[in-house]
This record gives sequence, C-alpha cells and structure tokens, in this order.
Amino acid sequence: MQLMVFISSRLVEEEEERKAVEEAVSELWTHEKLPFTFWSWESAKEIPSGKPPDEVQSEGVRNSDIHVLILCSEYGNFEYGQSPTHKEYDIACSELEDDRILIYFKGVGRREEKLEKWIGELKYKNKHTLKSFKNPDKLKDLVKTRLRDLWYKGKWKVNIPTIQSTLRKEETTKGDFFKKAPEWIDFEEGFVVERKEVNEIIKKLENDNIQLVLGEPASGKSIILKNIGFKLAKKNKDVYIVELKKHSSDEVKRYFEDIPEIKEKKAVFIVDDAPLLPTECERLIRDFKNRNLEAKLIIGSRPTREIRGEHPKEAWEFEYVSKTDIHAEDVTEAIIRGFLRREDHFSDERIKTVSENLGEYKKDLWHLSWALKAYNPEKDSVEEGDVYENIRDSIRRIKLGKDESGKDKFLNAEDIFLPLSVFYRFEIPIERNFLEELLELEKDKINKLIGLSEIIETEEIGKKQMLSLIHSSIADLYFKAYWAYPSLGKISKEKILEQKDEDLLQYCLFYKYMTSTDPRNAIDVVIQLGGDGFMEKGGRTLLEQLIEDGKIPKIN
Repeated sequence: MQLMVFISSRLVEEEEERKAVEEAVSELWTHEKLPFTFWSWESAKEIPSGKPPDEVQSEGVRNSDIHVLILCSEYGNFEYGQSPTHKEYDIACSELEDDRILIYFKGVGRREEKLEKWIGELKYKNKHTLKSFKNPDKLKDLVKTRLRDLWYKGKWKVNIPTIQSTLRKEETTKGDFFKKAPEWIDFEEGFVVERKEVNEIIKKLENDNIQLVLGEPASGKSIILKNIGFKLAKKNKDVYIVELKKHSSDEVKRYFEDIPEIKEKKAVFIVDDAPLLPTECERLIRDFKNRNLEAKLIIGSRPTREIRGEHPKEAWEFEYVSKTDIHAEDVTEAIIRGFLRREDHFSDERIKTVSENLGEYKKDLWHLSWALKAYNPEKDSVEEGDVYENIRDSIRRIKLGKDESGKDKFLNAEDIFLPLSVFYRFEIPIERNFLEELLELEKDKINKLIGLSEIIETEEIGKKQMLSLIHSSIADLYFKAYWAYPSLGKISKEKILEQKDEDLLQYCLFYKYMTSTDPRNAIDVVIQLGGDGFMEKGGRTLLEQLIEDGKIPKIN
C-alpha cells in the first residue's frame, strides 16, 4: 500500500516549498518506512495521453490520499472564477475526509486580497489542519509531523495482503502462460487472456459497491478477480485480496474485522473462495451494507445453494447482491488462440482445427492448461496420456532456481504430492505432522515447496499445521498421473499400501490418517467426503466403505 500525497501550490512562486514537502514525504519512506509518496507528472503515466493538463491534475487530486495546500502571497490566475489551487482544494473536499487536507500558509508581509479572503474563510471553517510557516525547512518539519500523526493514529493501517504482494509485483520479470498462479508481469505482458467480465464487473462497481462473482472450480473465476484487482490498482486504487484457502480462519476473521474500519473510497477488497467460510463472508457483506461504506467489495465463490440464495428455509445476504456468472467455456477459444499464435504463429484455420480437437479439456481451465503445455506443434491434438506424461515429468522436476554456476536446479516432489493429491482432490488439507512422521517425508523439501507456492500451509489456533495443493483440479490431475504411472511416487505408495493392492491406495491412506490425526480433523474429513460435491470422484463411496469396515465411526 502506498499513500499518495498531492501537493497543490503555485508552481513558480512556491517551487522551494513544493520541494520541501516532496523531501518530507521521501524521507518518511526512506528513513521511517512510512508508505507515503507524492503525486507528480511521472506518477500520472497511466492516465491516457491527450488529456489537458488541468484534467490530468484533477485526476491526481481525486486519486490521492492526502492533499497538501501551500499558500504564500499570490492567489493565482482566476480568469474562470477560481485559481487552479482553489479548484483542486474543492475537488479534495469532495473526495477526502477533512483531516486528510493539510493547509500551510507562509508568513509574508503582504498577500493578494483574494488570497487573504480565502485564507480567512479557511480559518473560519476550521475543518482542516491549518498551520503557518516561516521558511521551507519549517514547512518540511510540519508536514512530516502531521503525516506521522495520521499514520500512527491508524488511519490507513491494514495488514491484509495487497494485490501487488499477491501478484508478486517487481519480484518476477518473466511472463509465462503456465504459472500455478498469475503474477503482475503476466497481466502486464498479455500472458493472461482478459475476459469481458473483467470490465463488466468494474463497470458494475460504479453503481453497486458489492459484487458477487460465481464460477465452478477451474472456470477462471480467481483469475478474473486478480485481473480486476490488477486493473484497479493501475488506476491508483488500494486493492486488498483475501484468498480464504491460503489463510487460517483465525487470520480471516481478523481481516474481516479490519475491513469495515477502512473508510477510504479508494479501497477495494477482494475475497475469494467464499464457501470455505460462508457465514463470515455473509457477515462481511452485512457490515458493508449497514455501515454504508464507500469502499468496494468483490466476493468470489462457487455457485452453491447457500451462495445463490436457493436455501429453502434461510435467506442469506448473498441473495441480494449483484451477481456475475463465470463459465470456463467462454474463454477457452481465446486462451487456445492466444497460446498458439504466440508460441507457434499458427493460421486461423489451423487454430480452429486444434481447438476443436481440444474439446474434452475445455470444461476445466487447469486441464486445458496442462493440455496446451503437452501440445506438440507437429500434431493437431493432445492425447490424455501426453498430459499425464507431462505432469509426471513436471512433478519430478520442480524448478528450484539456479546453482552457483548458473545452472537450473530441480526438486523431485513425487512422494510429497502423492498424499496431497489424494486428499485435496476432495479439497481436504492434510496434517503436516502426518506427512513428516508417519510417511517420513522430508521437512526441508516441504518447506521449499511452500516457498515456491506449490503447497499452501495454514495453521489454526490450537491446531496443527495443515498442508494442501493450490487447487482441487490440479490435485485431481496429479492423482490421475499417479494412477497412470505405477512407479510415480513409489516410495510413498509402498509406505501407504504395505503390500496391499494399489486399487486400495485412497482407502489405506485415509484409514491411516483418520486413525492418527486430531479428532477434529477426522470429523472435517468425514463431512467433506460425504458432501454432494465429490460424489463423482467417489468421496461418499470411500466414506461408506470406511464406515462399513468399522475403520471410522458413523456420524449421525
């Protein structure tokens, strides 16, 4: 989060004073790490060219967090009624809270009559910080003191992840089609296909500050949310994102307590995976409405009955929120076209042929991504076996960076991803302690995979650390690759099966886990396996088998 300070003054007469304020802002960041920056023509580079200067400056005022007005002896050009600084002040008053407008007037022998009158009006209103100064050094001290005061009063303090940190802005410099999660550079360089829903939702936010984005797993919903965040951040909005599966429920509850306290019109909050904590998400919507917040809230979710407002007895807040439905099929053609054009420069006719042959992969964007990764330009289609072969090789060669000689280093994750894929295809995290102690998996490898964002780690108060893969669709594809290649993950398979038939892999792993984990985790597993969403994957059948064999108790 960076807080923009707009400095409003006469450009020539008050050049030294402007420079003093700029130094104050810069020193607060350099020496005290207070995240202030100042508006300049360079910071306006995202504004479309061709706009007149006064319009660009007005945009700068609207997008700033603090307005510093410097007044000396001259009022300025008022050919059209008001000077530019007076107009900027009026805009700031319409956009900012009173204590965000800081007014400093220099002690001079004589002032223009119009300026003297304006200062008198400002003193009479007494709504803003209003201080006099003798010289630029004194002005610099006054500005630093006031900005520190605003910061330490907690005006902007919020520890929710920003879209910049989530997308690793300036941490990575190379775009790619096949990252586990898109990054800032991928949006900037066009590796992410921008869907029409992105601008549609941004437009909807102008009239309705709460939006619900609904999509099935692997429909591209989460990428749309990040794309919206990316575009709004480029427009100088303060964008925060809470991906529920990446945080413990304790962390999420703290975030949700902080969000309604942020009164900034520029703030945009994005929450993904609402079904993980539907009650908390509903409460957040209610708080937003009850407090008439001017910030924006976008919630991403699967279209469950509760979220859609289809529960026969209960009315949820979700039912009354503006909704946008997302479907994977709406973007698959554009993804295939973009990839083939960029990588292989195919003609439209060839692209059409390949696209038709990739039809079986179009309902799941993770599946499509792996199919494109396995694509051979000498062929017009991708076989399922090619996909699993590519996954097998990828699991065995996770890029780990470079060694001292500059050569790529790799990590083999096949024995770690096996149990994680079995569990997370049902969206069940697994206890880290179970992997390290019972399956004897390497702690150091697990830590490296967490650092590479291949694995997510969460920890609840009073519970042990839990691990999961980043998406259930990836887990399902990994699981099928393990099934296709018996030698893949062989060491973990042998420890799990203990010489039993490989068909019993899931059964044996769940049995070992259920009889050794915290009872609270075991209950979560039973509830998840018995859910309607995993019947096609055999979740309920597996649960019934464990209950019938007396391995776990039946929960009424």
